[in-house]
Amino acid sequence: MTGLQRSCVLLASLALAGSCVGASPDADREAIARAMQRYQTAARAVNPDSIAAFYTPTAVLFEPGIHPVRTRDSIRAFIASFPGVRVEVATATPDTIEVFGATAFLWGSYFERLAFPGQPVSEQHGKFVTQWVRQADGSWLIQRFFRIPLPSPR
Repeated sequence: MTGLQRSCVLLASLALAGSCVGASPDADREAIARAMQRYQTAARAVNPDSIAAFYTPTAVLFEPGIHPVRTRDSIRAFIASFPGVRVEVATATPDTIEVFGATAFLWGSYFERLAFPGQPVSEQHGKFVTQWVRQADGSWLIQRFFRIPLPSPR
Protein backbone atom coordinates (compact mmCIF):
# COMPACT_ATOMS: atom_id res chain seq x y z
CA MET A 1 0.00 0.00 0.00
CA THR A 2 1.40 3.39 -0.96
CA GLY A 3 1.64 6.33 1.42
CA LEU A 4 -1.23 8.02 -0.42
CA GLN A 5 -3.42 4.93 -0.06
CA ARG A 6 -2.62 4.68 3.67
CA SER A 7 -3.55 8.37 4.06
CA CYS A 8 -6.85 7.82 2.25
CA VAL A 9 -7.68 4.81 4.44
CA LEU A 10 -6.79 6.78 7.58
CA LEU A 11 -8.94 9.75 6.52
CA ALA A 12 -11.87 7.46 5.66
CA SER A 13 -11.52 5.72 9.05
CA LEU A 14 -11.48 9.04 10.90
CA ALA A 15 -14.52 10.28 9.00
CA LEU A 16 -16.41 7.08 9.78
CA ALA A 17 -15.40 7.20 13.46
CA GLY A 18 -16.49 10.84 13.71
CA SER A 19 -19.87 10.04 12.25
CA CYS A 20 -20.44 7.26 14.80
CA VAL A 21 -19.72 9.34 17.91
CA GLY A 22 -23.34 10.25 18.64
CA ALA A 23 -26.49 8.21 18.38
CA SER A 24 -28.01 10.06 15.43
CA PRO A 25 -28.68 13.71 14.60
CA ASP A 26 -32.34 13.28 15.63
CA ALA A 27 -31.40 11.60 18.93
CA ASP A 28 -28.78 14.31 19.56
CA ARG A 29 -31.34 17.07 18.88
CA GLU A 30 -33.76 15.43 21.32
CA ALA A 31 -31.01 15.09 23.96
CA ILE A 32 -30.07 18.76 23.58
CA ALA A 33 -33.73 19.87 23.78
CA ARG A 34 -34.14 17.84 27.00
CA ALA A 35 -30.90 19.32 28.40
CA MET A 36 -32.23 22.81 27.63
CA GLN A 37 -35.47 22.00 29.49
CA ARG A 38 -33.45 20.86 32.51
CA TYR A 39 -31.36 24.04 32.24
CA GLN A 40 -34.56 26.12 32.33
CA THR A 41 -35.71 24.29 35.46
CA ALA A 42 -32.38 25.12 37.14
CA ALA A 43 -32.59 28.74 35.94
CA ARG A 44 -36.07 29.17 37.41
CA ALA A 45 -34.76 27.89 40.76
CA VAL A 46 -31.84 30.39 40.56
CA ASN A 47 -29.41 27.85 42.00
CA PRO A 48 -25.90 28.92 40.91
CA ASP A 49 -24.40 25.43 41.31
CA SER A 50 -27.18 23.74 39.33
CA ILE A 51 -26.98 26.33 36.55
CA ALA A 52 -23.17 26.21 36.35
CA ALA A 53 -23.29 22.41 36.01
CA PHE A 54 -24.77 22.85 32.52
CA TYR A 55 -21.61 24.64 31.30
CA THR A 56 -18.23 23.27 30.28
CA PRO A 57 -15.30 24.36 32.47
CA THR A 58 -14.20 26.78 29.71
CA ALA A 59 -17.67 28.08 28.82
CA VAL A 60 -18.46 31.70 27.98
CA LEU A 61 -21.73 33.47 28.80
CA PHE A 62 -22.47 36.53 26.68
CA GLU A 63 -24.97 38.81 28.43
CA PRO A 64 -25.91 42.19 26.96
CA GLY A 65 -24.16 45.21 28.45
CA ILE A 66 -21.41 43.35 30.34
CA HIS A 67 -18.08 41.76 29.50
CA PRO A 68 -18.27 38.06 28.63
CA VAL A 69 -18.40 35.82 31.68
CA ARG A 70 -15.67 33.23 31.14
CA THR A 71 -15.44 29.81 32.83
CA ARG A 72 -17.97 27.69 34.70
CA ASP A 73 -16.77 29.06 38.05
CA SER A 74 -17.22 32.67 36.90
CA ILE A 75 -20.70 31.86 35.58
CA ARG A 76 -21.55 30.35 38.98
CA ALA A 77 -20.28 33.51 40.72
CA PHE A 78 -22.21 35.73 38.28
CA ILE A 79 -25.49 33.92 39.02
CA ALA A 80 -24.75 34.03 42.76
CA SER A 81 -24.33 37.82 42.54
CA PHE A 82 -28.13 38.21 42.38
CA PRO A 83 -29.24 37.19 45.90
CA GLY A 84 -32.96 37.21 46.48
CA VAL A 85 -33.95 37.38 42.80
CA ARG A 86 -37.27 35.69 42.13
CA VAL A 87 -38.01 34.22 38.73
CA GLU A 88 -41.74 34.50 38.08
CA VAL A 89 -41.53 33.20 34.50
CA ALA A 90 -38.63 31.89 32.43
CA THR A 91 -39.11 30.14 29.12
CA ALA A 92 -36.72 29.21 26.35
CA THR A 93 -38.31 27.96 23.18
CA PRO A 94 -36.02 26.14 20.72
CA ASP A 95 -36.51 27.17 17.10
CA THR A 96 -33.72 25.16 15.47
CA ILE A 97 -31.14 22.65 16.69
CA GLU A 98 -28.30 21.83 14.28
CA VAL A 99 -25.83 19.05 15.07
CA PHE A 100 -22.35 18.89 13.55
CA GLY A 101 -20.64 15.85 15.05
CA ALA A 102 -19.77 16.65 18.67
CA THR A 103 -20.92 20.29 18.40
CA ALA A 104 -24.48 21.56 18.18
CA PHE A 105 -26.17 24.95 18.01
CA LEU A 106 -29.59 25.69 19.45
CA TRP A 107 -31.33 28.88 18.29
CA GLY A 108 -34.45 30.02 20.05
CA SER A 109 -36.41 32.72 21.81
CA TYR A 110 -36.80 33.49 25.49
CA PHE A 111 -39.11 35.34 27.85
CA GLU A 112 -38.53 36.05 31.52
CA ARG A 113 -40.20 37.99 34.28
CA LEU A 114 -37.87 38.68 37.20
CA ALA A 115 -38.30 40.33 40.58
CA PHE A 116 -35.16 41.76 42.16
CA PRO A 117 -35.39 42.81 45.83
CA GLY A 118 -36.50 46.42 46.15
CA GLN A 119 -37.12 46.85 42.41
CA PRO A 120 -40.21 46.60 40.21
CA VAL A 121 -40.75 43.36 38.32
CA SER A 122 -38.95 43.41 34.96
CA GLU A 123 -39.78 41.56 31.77
CA GLN A 124 -37.29 40.69 29.07
CA HIS A 125 -37.59 38.79 25.84
CA GLY A 126 -35.41 38.10 22.86
CA LYS A 127 -33.43 35.51 20.98
CA PHE A 128 -30.60 33.27 22.09
CA VAL A 129 -28.01 30.94 20.63
CA THR A 130 -26.28 28.20 22.59
CA GLN A 131 -23.33 26.16 21.43
CA TRP A 132 -23.39 22.67 22.96
CA VAL A 133 -20.47 20.25 23.07
CA ARG A 134 -20.80 16.49 23.51
CA GLN A 135 -18.79 15.20 26.46
CA ALA A 136 -16.90 11.89 26.64
CA ASP A 137 -19.84 10.33 28.54
CA GLY A 138 -22.25 11.33 25.74
CA SER A 139 -23.88 14.20 27.65
CA TRP A 140 -24.13 17.70 26.18
CA LEU A 141 -22.87 20.86 27.94
CA ILE A 142 -23.01 24.52 26.95
CA GLN A 143 -19.77 26.01 25.62
CA ARG A 144 -21.18 29.42 24.65
CA PHE A 145 -24.48 31.11 25.46
CA PHE A 146 -25.48 34.33 23.66
CA ARG A 147 -28.58 36.28 24.70
CA ILE A 148 -29.95 38.95 22.37
CA PRO A 149 -32.68 41.07 23.96
CA LEU A 150 -35.34 42.60 21.77
CA PRO A 151 -37.17 45.84 22.50
CA SER A 152 -40.63 45.53 23.98
CA PRO A 153 -43.47 46.27 21.57
CA ARG A 154 -45.08 49.65 22.13
